[in-house]
Amino acid sequence: MDGVTHGAGPIDVYVDGLAAALRGPRRHRQEMITEARDSLFDAAEAYADEGHDPLDAQRLAVADFGTHPQVVPGYQTELAALQGRRTATWIALVLPVMTLLEPLMWWNTKWSSDERASHVYWVLVDHFQYTSFLAAAAAGLAIVGFGWGSRFLRDGMRYARLVGQATVVFLGMHALLGLTVFALSLHQWPAAATWPPVLIGMAVNTAAFGYAGCLAIRCVSATSTSAARA
Repeated sequence: MDGVTHGAGPIDVYVDGLAAALRGPRRHRQEMITEARDSLFDAAEAYADEGHDPLDAQRLAVADFGTHPQVVPGYQTELAALQGRRTATWIALVLPVMTLLEPLMWWNTKWSSDERASHVYWVLVDHFQYTSFLAAAAAGLAIVGFGWGSRFLRDGMRYARLVGQATVVFLGMHALLGLTVFALSLHQWPAAATWPPVLIGMAVNTAAFGYAGCLAIRCVSATSTSAARA
């Protein structure tokens, strides 16, 4: 590419604008940007070999590539699908594991079978577990939608947005239910507040839910109108 200069030329300005417009997984976004840059410089080199001035060659390459409003939606749809799949995968894999490991928080204690606990408490515990597995199953179906089912989707961006929004709502409601169960546990068994497995379990659950929340918010951000139409 000796005939095409690198720096603050038309291609670099264009690619910088493309990078600023895209939202999604960092590594995949960077790969897209790198591929676009390389393609543009290859095209500019071809124009330069035909005798065009280096800057004119870059401008022609950019013009052939398309304006940001033309190319960003395609890139953004792909990034949104990747972010949506990542969000659904985390819910599908981590949530049931966390639910199955939850009894370890109460291992070797009398609390897990204490008949003095209120009926409402055990109903909430059951609902927390059931909704965890139902959400994991729904996330599994969402993953299928991002893969094999994508051929039947007319609007992949809208689908990814729905997955992100549904995850945000679910996590908020599920976290509220979990906190209610935990608060009732401490109310009924105050000693649980100093029981190491309970403290460790809460820290792990908080980290897992927090990361899931970040993924869901990023999914919604990747499907925002501004990102899709930049």
